[in-house]
Amino acid sequence: MLRAKVSLDREQQSSYTLWVEAVDGGEPALSSTAKITILLLDINDNPPLVLFPQSNMSYLLVLPSTLPGSPVTEVYAVDKDTGMNAVIAYSIIGRRGPRPESFRIDPKTGNITLEEALLQTDYGLHRLLVKVSDHGYPEPLHSTVMVNLFVNDTVSNESYIESLLRKEPEINIEEKEPQISIEPTHRKVESVSCMPTLVALSVISLGSITLATGMGIYICLRKGEKHPREDENLEVQIPLKGKIDLHMRERKPMDISNI
Repeated sequence: MLRAKVSLDREQQSSYTLWVEAVDGGEPALSSTAKITILLLDINDNPPLVLFPQSNMSYLLVLPSTLPGSPVTEVYAVDKDTGMNAVIAYSIIGRRGPRPESFRIDPKTGNITLEEALLQTDYGLHRLLVKVSDHGYPEPLHSTVMVNLFVNDTVSNESYIESLLRKEPEINIEEKEPQISIEPTHRKVESVSCMPTLVALSVISLGSITLATGMGIYICLRKGEKHPREDENLEVQIPLKGKIDLHMRERKPMDISNI
């Protein structure tokens, strides 16, 4: 039985390869070796890291002539986890300003756009408290960041704006946060009884990353490679475009009752 001598962290190293030798007590002694690849499962232990805006004190000038529907800024975050643990959603959970509801955020991209034409009464500082959440299980993790938008023709008095930013904002957290559901591209493939290293029970595509899931193990497959399985007469191919194809080289009945 193999046991870890130290704590393992998938974010530091995702897999280990071991060569194991078994030797009998005969004379002469006979032996055989086996290669063992250990893939670490991901746990949701990293909250999203907000890269932009860089701080709660940064701000952006929004011209009053900005047309509705125009993007004004964005919130950008990354997550060190994988799979659904790294799928990020953005939402505005608090607002303060002359008419901060004039701005909305795209839950998938983090782009913030102007919803309504700005009026003379909208001049001034608008503050949006943005929540950045992952889709981790059993509990999602999140971070927050303040987005500051200053509506004016010019930035004539930066010290005045900075003094406003230094004040503790009185922002009421919205009682009901927007319910966001982001479904990755997901398609079923044939369920087969096989080793868990290559053949998957389902395929999930998240942007440019393709993950296969099988027997409870997440496996990242390299694009452009073919993985034949002679015992099941299967072949898994990952073309350069990133979509996984699992097919039988020769069609035959399969027993999937024990899966």
